[in-house]
Amino acid sequence: MPHQATITAQTGPARQLTAAVIPNVQGVDFQLDSKRLFIATDTASGDNIKEFDLNSVTTVTFSIVAGNYAVVVS
Repeated sequence: MPHQATITAQTGPARQLTAAVIPNVQGVDFQLDSKRLFIATDTASGDNIKEFDLNSVTTVTFSIVAGNYAVVVS
């Protein structure tokens, strides 16, 4: 199982994700001052970065499952 993230957060104006699973996560960047989260994924067409708003987030959990990282943001 590659690294993955499960996200419940806003991705833009009126664009809410709920328990969306993001596979093949390469990196997670929390920018706490601006309350933003960036997730870099590896895709067939190259690197991809997804941005999320942390204003409504109340829980962030990091765990290791079978040697791979799992991140849950809700």
